Amino acid sequence: MKNVRAKHQYFVYLSLFLFLFAAFYIHGQSFQYPYIGVQLENHNDKWFVAGIEPGGKAEEIGIAPGDELLALDGKRLTDWQHSKIIDMKQVKTYTFLHHGTEIQGKVDQRDFFKQIFAIGVELILVGIGSFTYFRKPESHMIRKFFKMNIVLAFIILTIYATELIIANVILAACSIWIPYLMLDMFLQLIFTKVRPVVQNLFTCAKVVLAVFTLFTSLTITIGKIPDWIRDITLIQFMLAIGAILILGRRNWRHFDRIRKNYLLILVTGISLSFLPFLFLYAIPNLVGLKYILAPEYALMGLIPFSSTIMYILIKQRMVDMQLYISRLYIHTLFVAGLFFVYLCSFTFRWSPLIYIFFIVAYTGSYQWALKWANGKVNGRKQWLEKEKLKLSIQLAEKKNNRDLIVMLVEMIQEVIDVEGICVLWRDGVQQHAYCVGIFEELEEKLLMEDCSELVLRQKYNFSEVLKIGETNYLCLGHKSNNTFFSAEELQFLEKIHMEVFRLLRNAQLLSNMQKVYMSSKVQDGDNTKEAANPNNEMNYLLLEAQESERIQTSYFLHDQILQNLIFLSRDLEELYDSKVINKQKVKLWLHCVYDSQNEIRLLCDRLHPHIVDKTDLKEALQWLIRSTKERAELEIEFQYRLSSDLVLQPLVKTNVFRIIRELLTNAVKHANASKVTLSIWNSGRVLQCKVQDNGTGFDVTELGQKNSDQRHFGLVSIHHQVNYLGGSMNIHSSIGAGVEVHICVPVMEEHSHVG
Repeated sequence: MKNVRAKHQYFVYLSLFLFLFAAFYIHGQSFQYPYIGVQLENHNDKWFVAGIEPGGKAEEIGIAPGDELLALDGKRLTDWQHSKIIDMKQVKTYTFLHHGTEIQGKVDQRDFFKQIFAIGVELILVGIGSFTYFRKPESHMIRKFFKMNIVLAFIILTIYATELIIANVILAACSIWIPYLMLDMFLQLIFTKVRPVVQNLFTCAKVVLAVFTLFTSLTITIGKIPDWIRDITLIQFMLAIGAILILGRRNWRHFDRIRKNYLLILVTGISLSFLPFLFLYAIPNLVGLKYILAPEYALMGLIPFSSTIMYILIKQRMVDMQLYISRLYIHTLFVAGLFFVYLCSFTFRWSPLIYIFFIVAYTGSYQWALKWANGKVNGRKQWLEKEKLKLSIQLAEKKNNRDLIVMLVEMIQEVIDVEGICVLWRDGVQQHAYCVGIFEELEEKLLMEDCSELVLRQKYNFSEVLKIGETNYLCLGHKSNNTFFSAEELQFLEKIHMEVFRLLRNAQLLSNMQKVYMSSKVQDGDNTKEAANPNNEMNYLLLEAQESERIQTSYFLHDQILQNLIFLSRDLEELYDSKVINKQKVKLWLHCVYDSQNEIRLLCDRLHPHIVDKTDLKEALQWLIRSTKERAELEIEFQYRLSSDLVLQPLVKTNVFRIIRELLTNAVKHANASKVTLSIWNSGRVLQCKVQDNGTGFDVTELGQKNSDQRHFGLVSIHHQVNYLGGSMNIHSSIGAGVEVHICVPVMEEHSHVG
């Protein structure tokens, strides 16, 4: 038995070869000879125009039915055979008599650019199909997608072609089969199982389409294509789109969330891709009106249609389309309404003022509806911007406090020549330190200790320790000349001591006022409906986060595990039918099973890291560090100094683990860091964690700006999580200088209210 995968590859390579061969031949002819697009009839040895085909040179230069053909390639018609005149094939120049004036046509730059444009579109379609196939060659669905893309590329190739018999046959055949391929792809994407009745209908459709294709091909080789064949093809295409919309709407309630998202994305792709073709070419052509847009331009929507399906098959990471479907409906209704007005202008001879009034009113309603829909979509964006602004304000406050401390320290150094200075202050549960001189290396150490005035005097070589409030200290080293502080210097230090105390107290008051203000905004009953219940917003956000997690998990199970099971089941069905075992296929099955096992383990770890339940935080973090090193070339320095008698609640331990995992992921994924330092310690009953990397860094001040980089959403999420645990978070970063994230979380009884 031949290798099944190799057989499919042979088909793919053969399809690509045939397309390239046809493209070289057809484009080669089209570059030399234009598509004239006229139907001729002979009267008394004179040739007159009987009809004009859309998109041809005759239509472009203004030829009309009844005009007389005078010459071809500069020769009078008496020098040409009748068959050559009727076909008008391989003709470079032509002359018609139009209302007594000779009009000559020939190949020009516009024809050249048309062919270049067509080649570009064909390459895109073939490239999309080939890229998708080689990403997942084992997928039966993706092989169907490749076939559909080749057919779409053939349509573009032949619709721009010179009037060649082979081009017309290919165009007719592809136009007949593309609705069937679209419906087949729709059923494969949206429905998990196709009923036998539907399968029988598709089998019958194959037979009917094959007969219709054969009949149409014979008709083309014999003579011109009847108009009713073109009409049937257009109606067939419109019925296929209608069937997709009707089947999707009828089975909407039976779909899970993933299938609904697939359907909405597919409907979006169809709407954006084929509405111009339907409204600007197909419908006017069927009702006997002149088309608004030539088919070669109207069919440019094939690219977004193909890209939409590729996005579903390959990307498999999609937004919740229900947020955007209302805007899609509004845009569609607006375009359809304008098209309806356009048709009415031909049917009813009303005053132009009536049409102007209707368009103005209709456009106003469209703008109002669009504003309403945008308000729904922007709700989540506004929440994210609000959270980023809150984080930015807090970080700015912390930076401002530190800058003021730095300024006061520099002032002391200018007045008193000391070996070094340290300032320790606390902002809520988070401790900060700033050290200069010989004490500069103590900054990290002081942050990791529960410092008191007694400890500072006994353990470190400070000459003076001035207590500022309850938990803040100003520590000075000895004078450089080893003399004692003078009375003036002590008086100056006392003033500085009072200034630092006032500074820190005001900063804390400002921070508290900011929190009260943000809380009052949520509880303000006059501003929003939700304020009638202050918990509405938080409950909504919590439900939204839970729903987001469910959607992400569902996508993972469907797009990874379920797809692997589908591949296995189809191959096993083929094995059952053939009763022949192929070692290569068995190897592929085992690889698929092993991948599924590994993906399930990763999913379990992401949903709930079980190692945190089985071990303490230190061992869990050591495991996390090992697994991170296996996935990325990253050097991680781990410092763990939690007191052995400190008991962490499961909620705190799990969330700290998740936060650290997110920060390590950011260092690898976004910061491109090569080294990370992870430090864990406690100050009394406050757990402190610092993660520092040497990556690209970012400008912290940009966090609060509107529409800033969406990659910082992880930091916003961490900040929200830390706040929920009653802690605080600080970030130090600049472009090119890495990122340092410091979080503080109270432990034990402080979290008895959580959960």
